[in-house]
Order: sequence, then C-alpha cells, then structure tokens
Amino acid sequence: MRNSLDGATYWRALMTAVVLGAGLAAGSGAEARAAAPTCISNAAYLVVETPHKDGVGNSYIVRDRTAAPKSACSTKPAAGDVVIGSADDPYFLLRLAGRYLLLDAGTGPDRTLVIRDLKAGTTAFEGGYADNEISITPAKATFWATSDTPATKKTCKTFATITKDGLTPVIEVETTFDLVTGKLKASKTMRCSAHQ
Repeated sequence: MRNSLDGATYWRALMTAVVLGAGLAAGSGAEARAAAPTCISNAAYLVVETPHKDGVGNSYIVRDRTAAPKSACSTKPAAGDVVIGSADDPYFLLRLAGRYLLLDAGTGPDRTLVIRDLKAGTTAFEGGYADNEISITPAKATFWATSDTPATKKTCKTFATITKDGLTPVIEVETTFDLVTGKLKASKTMRCSAHQ
C-alpha cells in the first residue's frame, strides 16, 4: 500500500488510522466502565470487582450476604461495605473460598499472593509466590512461596546460571494454606527459581 501513495499521503493516512484507533479504544473503554460490575459470591459473601479507572488492577467491595437488606451486585456504596484495595493496589481476583478472598497482586513478573480473611477483616497471608503454579481447591491453596532463606551456590544448583543471566536466584518453598482452618504450612520441599 505504501508504494502506491506518496510520502505525505501515506503519513496522513497512517496518522488518521492511529487517531481513529485511539478514539475507538477510548470509546470501548468508556463502554466497559459503564457495563455491569463483575461479582462473585458464596453463601456468606458477595464480592464486587471495581476496576481502577486510571491504574492497573482492581479494588473489591465485600458485602455480607447474611445481613439485611439483601446485598446487591453494584458499585453503589452500601452500609456495611468493606473495601479491599485502593487505586494504588494492583489486585486481581484468584478465588473466593469460604471466608477467604485470594488475590494476585503486582504489575510485573514477580507476583504477590494476598489471602484476606473476610470474617476477621485481616490479611491471613501476603508474600511472593509463583503465580503460574498455584492450585486452589475448596479445601486448600497450594503454591510456591518466596522464602526468607538466602539463595547461595550451596542452596541453589543453578545459582551461577541465574546470576549470569542478570536475574536473582530465590529459594521457594512449597506451601499450603488450609481454607478450612486458616493455617499456613510450609513443606520441606524447596527449589531455586529466577526472579527479576
């Protein structure tokens, strides 16, 4: 196509396409924000996902489903709402499991797992983890958690290769969070992984 147009015509056509594309993208974003909110629930809680308007991630409105009046899937504030996250928190929903809300947090390859105890209103666990290797069942969440144990040539067989590639070797521990008892248990199984 460029060969059939002179330089000025080509650039005008290209810039028009870019401007039109940006307008369409802005319009579709406005439509997405106007769409119905995403909600998940179980017998005890309703969670409303609220995307950040000017940032990455979401905040979450938590409502008690056992309280009156009946909780609604709406971003309109209601009495008793608990909000998890602010505009600075890049949270992404993993699962609502009983009284626990599991969130992935981060904007880069190194991620943080946040497990909120909705009944207690506290954070039951927050720490680095391998986000592509988490398994969540109704009874437990199993994942590789970042350990406080320093990675050395002795504790990490791939230490030299990882550091040569400009990455940071980190010891990870296979960990289980019991979604019934709320207990965190680190196994004796460890591995060395590359982090940025």
